[in-house]
Amino acid sequence: MKLLNFFLILFFLVTGIHSQSTDKFQMETSVATLELNDEGEILITSKAEDEAKIGLRVNELWDITLVNKHNLRKERALTDISAFRTETSPQKLRFYAKELYIDDISTTVNAEFTIEVKNDSFLFSGNISCTTGEWIIKSLDYPRLSKMEVGKENTKIYWPDGLGQLFNSPTEFGTKKSLDYPSGWGTMPWFTLNSGNYGVYVGVHNPLQHNANITLGAMDGTFDFISNIHTPIYEADYTMPEFVVKPYKGTWHHAAKYYRSWYNENFKIASSPDWVINDTGWLLAILKQQNGNVMWPYRDIDQLCDIAKKFNLTTIGLFGWAVGGHDHLYPNYLPDPLMGGEKELKDAIKRAQDRGIKIILYANGKLIDTSTDYYRYRGMETMMFGNDKKPRMDFYVKHNNKSPEIFCWACTGSGYWRKTMHDLALQANSLGADGILFDQLGVLRPELCYSTYHDHKPGHGDSKYRLQLIREIREDLKEKNSNFVVMTEASNTSVLQEIDYTHGWGKAYAPSDNAFPDLYKYTFPEFMTTQRNGNPLLTKTDANFALLYGLKYEVETRYTADVEYLLKGKTPDADSYWNVNYPPDINKMKSLTMEESAKYVHSLIDFENTHGNFLKRGKFISDEGITITGKDVIARGFTNDNDDEMGVVVWNQNETEERSFKLSVPDYKYIRADDPLNQNVRQNSLLAPNSIRFLLFKKIN
Repeated sequence: MKLLNFFLILFFLVTGIHSQSTDKFQMETSVATLELNDEGEILITSKAEDEAKIGLRVNELWDITLVNKHNLRKERALTDISAFRTETSPQKLRFYAKELYIDDISTTVNAEFTIEVKNDSFLFSGNISCTTGEWIIKSLDYPRLSKMEVGKENTKIYWPDGLGQLFNSPTEFGTKKSLDYPSGWGTMPWFTLNSGNYGVYVGVHNPLQHNANITLGAMDGTFDFISNIHTPIYEADYTMPEFVVKPYKGTWHHAAKYYRSWYNENFKIASSPDWVINDTGWLLAILKQQNGNVMWPYRDIDQLCDIAKKFNLTTIGLFGWAVGGHDHLYPNYLPDPLMGGEKELKDAIKRAQDRGIKIILYANGKLIDTSTDYYRYRGMETMMFGNDKKPRMDFYVKHNNKSPEIFCWACTGSGYWRKTMHDLALQANSLGADGILFDQLGVLRPELCYSTYHDHKPGHGDSKYRLQLIREIREDLKEKNSNFVVMTEASNTSVLQEIDYTHGWGKAYAPSDNAFPDLYKYTFPEFMTTQRNGNPLLTKTDANFALLYGLKYEVETRYTADVEYLLKGKTPDADSYWNVNYPPDINKMKSLTMEESAKYVHSLIDFENTHGNFLKRGKFISDEGITITGKDVIARGFTNDNDDEMGVVVWNQNETEERSFKLSVPDYKYIRADDPLNQNVRQNSLLAPNSIRFLLFKKIN
C-alpha cells in the first residue's frame, strides 16, 4: 500500500472564480468584442453578425500542476479554489491569487492571469511563482477555450502538421488532434479556423520556442470546437508567453501573415546558398543497409551520378555510407573498408562534384546504438533520461529476418553530444562533401529530459540546444566552406533559423488526403525542401505535385531490388521485398518504366529551369489573388523578385481525362502560356490528363 501511495498521481487543478459579483466588462479589437459578465463567463464575438463566437468559462480557464522537487513522479492537488480575485481596467482583465494551499498548507504559490488587447488581438498571459521548498510548477493549461464557433458546418480548419493540412468541415476534421510543437507533427505553434471571409487564429507567441501542446477537439453533436494550450514548465517561477486569440477578417492567408509578422520580429530565417536555391532535387541512396547488405560500394557512386543525370537531379544524398550501414552503430560514422575505404569515398565524391553534382552525407542527430562503446562509455553524459531515471529507448528494424537494433535517444542539451555532432560535420567537410544531414532533429519533439549531466535543468526540453547545436556547426563550417550546408529531415520553426535545406518528411510532402503544403510554404516561402518520395522513380502525379508547390524533386534507392530497377530496368514484384518492412510502392513502379519516369522528370525540371525566376527563385504565394474554376484543376502562384510579374502553375489532377478551366488574376494582365511539351499553348485551352501549364501575368500599373 505504501508503494501504491508513493506512485499515486494526483492532478492539481486551480480554477479562477469571482469572489464577488461584477458588472459587465468589455474590451475590443477592430473586428471583435470580449465581454465578461457577472456569471463568470467570457464571450468573444465578432462585430459582424453571426461570424464567430468564442466562449470561455472563468472557472475552467486554467489548470496548473505542481510536482514534488524530490520525487518528480509525485504530483499534488491544491484545495483552495476560492482564492482568486478579479480586477478590471481599460482593455485589461486580471485574475490573481496569493498563497494557494494544499490540504490547508500554504504552498506560497502566487498566480496571475491577464487578458488584454494588443496588436488587434486578445492576448492571454501572466506569471506563476512557487517559493516553497517542496514543490515546483510542472505544467500549465491556459487558455482553455470552452467553445469556438466559426461558420458551423462550413468551417475550414488549417492545421500545421508537417507542411500543413486542410480539413473542409468539422466532420472531416474528426474528434480531436494535437500539435506537439516544435516537431514534424507540430511545425508551427498556431492553427486557424476560417469560414468565408472570417477566421479565428489561435497560437503561442514564445520567443524561447519552448515545448507547447495545442489541442483542438470537436464538440459532440455540434459543429463547434474546444481548444487547450498545454505548457510543460518545471520551474519555481514562470512568466507566460503570449497566448493569442485573434478574430480576423479575410482568408487563411491573413493568419499566416500574422504569425510571420511576429516571427520576423524575433527571428531571421536562414539564407540558403545559391546552389541550394537552384538545385533541382536529389537522389537519395542507401549504400549499405542495416543488415550489412552493400548495394553501392563507393566506386559505384559514379553509377549513381549517371542515374541522377538521367533524372536531371543535381544532388545525391549518401545514407548508410559508414561502416555500420543505415540505422546501425550510430554515432560511429567511419568510412567502410568493405565499400572501398576512405580514399575511395573521397575520390568518388570528387568525381561527382566534377560532374556538377553535390554530395550530402547522412548523420542521425538523436540516436545512440546501445551496442557501441560510445553508449557504454559516453552514454551517461549524452543520453536522455525520463523522470523515472531510465534512458529513453527506441528501436529500428528494416528487415523482418533480423533482430531490431536498439537505440537510446541522445539529448542535445549534452555538450559532449553536440561536440560529437560537430565532429561529424567536420569529418563530412574533410571528406569533401557539400553538406551534412542531421536526421530527426526536425522530426522528434523535444522530450523532457531529467538528466543531471546536461546543460538544461532536469525536466526541461532540449529545443534550445538543438538550435545551438545546428548554429554552432553551421557558423563554424561556413567559415571553412561558405557553400557547405546543414540539413535536417523535416522542419519546424524552431530550427528554421539555422537550416539551409530540408529533406521532406511528414504530412503534405507528398500527395495525400487533406494535404495542404500551402500553409508552411506560404508562411515561409524562402523555405528550401525536397518532397518525400520513397520510390526509385517519380510518377507524373508526384512530380507535378512537387512543381506546383515549389518542392525539390526526390528519387530514392534503398534496397537491392531498387538497384536492379534503376540499373537494369527490372520491375520488382512483392517477392522482391520479401524481407523488407518498409518497401517502396510497387504499384507506382509498375505504372510506368524507369525510363519513362526519368524522361518526364527531366523535361519537367528543364521547364522549371526555364521559368526559374518564378518557380525556383520567386516567392510562393499559394492561391492568394487567384481565381480558378474547373473540375479537378487547381492553380498556385509565384511572384518574381520585383513583384511586378506573376507566374501561375495550373494542374489538371485527373489522370485520364482532359479538363477545361477559367483563371483570372485581378490587377494583372495575361502575357503568355507555356507547358513542358508545347511552347505555344493558349491561356485557357484544354489541359491534358495529369499535366501542368505555366501562365505569365504582368501587374497593371
